[in-house]
Amino acid sequence: MSAAETSICISVLCIYVLKATPPTTTPGITGRLAYADEASLEILPNGETQTKPIGSSILLTCKPKVDDTKLISDMQWLDPQNRVIESLKLVVLPIESTFPGHSKPPMYTELHHANTLSLFFNSLQEEQAGKYTCKATYANSVFLEKSVTIDTIVAITWDNAPTNQYPILGEDFPIVCKVRARPSPSVDWLYNGELIKTNDHYIIDTYALTIKNVQESDDGIYTCRASVLTTGELKERPIRVEVHIRPTVEDLPSPVDIIEGEDASIKCKAHGKPPPKFTWVKSLTQQNLSNADRFGVDADMGTLTISNANRDDAGEYQCTATNAAGSENMNIAVNVIVKPKIMEFLNDSVVQEKEVSLVCKAFGRPPPQVTFRKHTLEKPYVKGAQPEDDRIILTNAADDNSGETVGTLTIHESMRSNDGLYECIAQNPGGEARRSGHLIVEFPPSFDSMPNTTVWSWEQRPVNISCIAESIPNATIRWTMRGDQKIDNDAMIKQLGNGPLSTLMIVPLDRRYYATYKCIASNTHGTRERNIELREASKPGEVIQAKMAEITATTIRFDVVPPPTHPELMVRTITVQYREDGRTWMEAKNRTWSVDSLYVIEGLKPQTPYEFRFAARNQVGLGNWGASSRETTPGTTVPNEPKIISQSAEYDLSMFNNQYELGWLAPADNGEPIDMYQIKYCQTRRVSGDWEVLEDTCRTEDIKTQGRTRHWLKNLDSDTFYKVELKAHNAMGFSKAGLAKFKTARGIDTTVIHHHGPLISSAAIIGIVIALLFIIIILIDVICCCAHKTGIIYYVCERSRRKPVDEEDTKLGSLYGWRFPLPYCDQKMANVAGVTAIQDSGSGKNTIRLVKHTAIDEKEPLKEEKKITPIIDSGLRRETSITFDGKRSVSKTGFVGKDSAV
Repeated sequence: MSAAETSICISVLCIYVLKATPPTTTPGITGRLAYADEASLEILPNGETQTKPIGSSILLTCKPKVDDTKLISDMQWLDPQNRVIESLKLVVLPIESTFPGHSKPPMYTELHHANTLSLFFNSLQEEQAGKYTCKATYANSVFLEKSVTIDTIVAITWDNAPTNQYPILGEDFPIVCKVRARPSPSVDWLYNGELIKTNDHYIIDTYALTIKNVQESDDGIYTCRASVLTTGELKERPIRVEVHIRPTVEDLPSPVDIIEGEDASIKCKAHGKPPPKFTWVKSLTQQNLSNADRFGVDADMGTLTISNANRDDAGEYQCTATNAAGSENMNIAVNVIVKPKIMEFLNDSVVQEKEVSLVCKAFGRPPPQVTFRKHTLEKPYVKGAQPEDDRIILTNAADDNSGETVGTLTIHESMRSNDGLYECIAQNPGGEARRSGHLIVEFPPSFDSMPNTTVWSWEQRPVNISCIAESIPNATIRWTMRGDQKIDNDAMIKQLGNGPLSTLMIVPLDRRYYATYKCIASNTHGTRERNIELREASKPGEVIQAKMAEITATTIRFDVVPPPTHPELMVRTITVQYREDGRTWMEAKNRTWSVDSLYVIEGLKPQTPYEFRFAARNQVGLGNWGASSRETTPGTTVPNEPKIISQSAEYDLSMFNNQYELGWLAPADNGEPIDMYQIKYCQTRRVSGDWEVLEDTCRTEDIKTQGRTRHWLKNLDSDTFYKVELKAHNAMGFSKAGLAKFKTARGIDTTVIHHHGPLISSAAIIGIVIALLFIIIILIDVICCCAHKTGIIYYVCERSRRKPVDEEDTKLGSLYGWRFPLPYCDQKMANVAGVTAIQDSGSGKNTIRLVKHTAIDEKEPLKEEKKITPIIDSGLRRETSITFDGKRSVSKTGFVGKDSAV
């Protein structure tokens, strides 16, 4: 054995001996050995193995168990790889550690008082598990050491378990839930609180729950539940599963038509979950239209808008609908429709009975349909021959390449009715265009607008004969008379106008001008003639017959037969002239009626013979008198029977259930005026086809208002028949009764009946008006008194405030102060000069005599007297004398009866 080995062995042996030898009591050496034998290290918390979760903060404290901790030196913590763990003061931190959360290293030591050394773990990591050793030297000779094992556990951690997951309809989808723990966890799944087991629809894997053939019903909340049996840890992770559906785009009718120059919109409709977003591109250029000029895309609604569309916008467009589940495309063809434009539609002309074609050329895309309409017709023509007139045929010739359509309206055997304004109408899906043109149908002269062939004149009256010739082109007109005799050299005939309107101004001085005149009209298509006869008109002949039809004491009615006349010289009026016997026709009276009216003469005298003669008048004048007759009016008698106005020959129906308005025509009074009507009305009923009057129901009313021809019968029974008898009365007695029947309406009548007479008398109305005026005057006087301190009320109030001198003065002021607007009644003037007023009734007139003094002194003689007439009271006369002396007034008044002898 070498010396070195011997030395090591000795040392070890010594140490062993020191440890093994019980302490002794040897002074000095004995106490030192005993202390060294008890020294040790203690790691807190106790336990050789510390099991801690990942991520937790840990503190391990190494505490020396010695008598004097100051003798401890070289105290350290060693990691599982026996590397010294540095103190916080010695750790060099990187720049990032200056930021919050990185101010301390993952693992470090700190030395505390009593040489206690702590080991800190900020966040325990799995790789930090292992055996950690605390070492120290005591008294520079005793080496101390203590170890602890850190065993890490991993708490349940959701490494990949999104709380929202979106499967796609119809596909298999794994709901991911990747969980980590130490010891290893077990995982199971719940859906709506119920445990899921592997079956045909669900497959449970290590880190996922796979749903096969996902349906919308798989929406819901799934729970991923992880547990560690050895630690008892349990955690749940709710995962909301929302099934997404790939977009499906609805088919649009293709192609889509838009109109040139207008704004258009194309909507792409798609369904999906979540709602898809839309994009549009033009297929040819693959240009995204979201930001293109004139284009706009609504990404939410799928609408593509095109502003001011033009022909270049035609083509194929692609709509794409996209959501989280995928996308789908649809191609849409777009056609740009060009509105119709009429390129040519010319006016045309044709000769009557010839063929003509109106041609209208129009352009558009697609080529427009062309039709025509005559402005005088409501509906346009239809293609082919017209149902109402097969002479008119409409055809169209369209060219798809050029977009032009030629419409032709052909008229065979044209007629004058075909002349006029026509409208060409071009239509396609983009709209319509219209243009007007004129078709002129030329024809020879015609006199269709001249119905009259006879013109009348008399007594050399100037007359105009006009001729109107319709023709295209316009006709020229010349005139002849009596066959072919020219009129150019006759001063009494003057021609105005040569066509198409021409007038002859004729002054028929003698009978040779009453002849037949010929109007000859000519144009390029022919000549036509028309005869116009100028005839001499005459007055009507004598009246054929005037027969007396009805006579009363004061009236006569005749039946008159006018004389026959030419239809153009009809009798306008009939005039009668009548006179009493013994008088001349110069003293006769006249009466004129229009033809076919009632020829009644009124205002005749009773029991008087009259002679009558009649004449007819036309536009020429009054004819000769004829149809003379003599009639004598009967004597004065009762009035004629009044005629009751009724709507029905059998009985009239009242609109009301309790009243009826009776109307009648005033009868002839037969020489004495009608002063009243008597109405008798009774209930009646029909028995065996006859009418039976109920006499006990009869009532009689007298109508004494003159000129009254209507009266309301009131307080009647409803749904009842009544018989009415109406008699007229004059001084001679009652007339025969006019008879009528009526029936009242059923039920309760609530209609308000308008009163057919004055509600109050005229005197009452006048009294009401005067009272209203008086009230208005009082109101105005009150306002004047309050606002302006004027008026009668104010004057009376002021007078009442003054000291009364004599009661009679007050009476005088109240009675005459307002009746006599004279200066003599003025108190101020009375103070200037004395005035004496004496009422004098001796002459039969009630007058006041005023005597004015020339001086204030009462002894001065009177020099002026005046009389005025005051208001006369009916029934009484007032005698009053008034004396003014400048200071006071003294009046004396007395009343004398109207018939008194005083």
